[in-house]
Amino acid sequence: MTREHPQSSHNAQHPLSEILLDLYSAETLDDFRARALAVVRDQFGGELTCHNEINLANGDSLSALSDRIAEFPVLRPAFFEHAEQHPSVQHILKANGSVSTALKTSDFVSQRRWRNSGLYTDFYKPLADVRYQLTIGQRFGDWLVFFAISRRHRDFSEVERELLTSLRPHFILAYRNAQARSELARMRADAARAADGEIARGEAAVFALMTRFDLSRREAEVLREVAQGRTNDDIAQVLGISLSTVKTRLENVFRQLGVGSRTAAALRALQPA
Repeated sequence: MTREHPQSSHNAQHPLSEILLDLYSAETLDDFRARALAVVRDQFGGELTCHNEINLANGDSLSALSDRIAEFPVLRPAFFEHAEQHPSVQHILKANGSVSTALKTSDFVSQRRWRNSGLYTDFYKPLADVRYQLTIGQRFGDWLVFFAISRRHRDFSEVERELLTSLRPHFILAYRNAQARSELARMRADAARAADGEIARGEAAVFALMTRFDLSRREAEVLREVAQGRTNDDIAQVLGISLSTVKTRLENVFRQLGVGSRTAAALRALQPA
């Protein structure tokens, strides 16, 4: 069951700017996972690339693959049964998810020891006969999030390790951005379903924002519209003010709320007082 990518990492690479634009464009966590998997697959190849998230508090977990493997749902429990045998994951856990460099399984164990492990025998061998892995991870609260790139026939080079290490901070920031956008979308949906309607309408809502964040009336009105996902052009039209006034008021709002983006400002506005 060979799934080796037909291109090497050297001739499959895209410009870094193109990779980052794709990652940072993710609107939801599902969108981020799909984009990140595609980036890693294109850059490194291999039989299997997997994005994993494990809640260390309650045991919830999810996994997403770069390629569909029919056997994966059946074999997946075996990974968690032997997870303590995964050297890279255990190293990331011991460092509380703060390991800044990409890790190879060969950094920790020999091929003989790897292939004698229950993790390999019960999970990786029947899945894709994975013998080499390159892994990055990060902890987000209770969640451990990590990518594992897997190959059968050759280990990862130091150049490839350096590339994945350089991408790691961008994966982390893009994940956080997508997480915030997902939460904002959920909060907007909740607000729309609320009995008293949207935050976008009503003088009471404006007054509440003025009082809560010490804003002027116009600043509160701009924040109200931002919380509903409107663009600067939309806000200018709705409020009957110039685009430059919208930008100036929005800068004041950011400063007053201590945030640096529209998403962060909208989250603050929609969160319960």
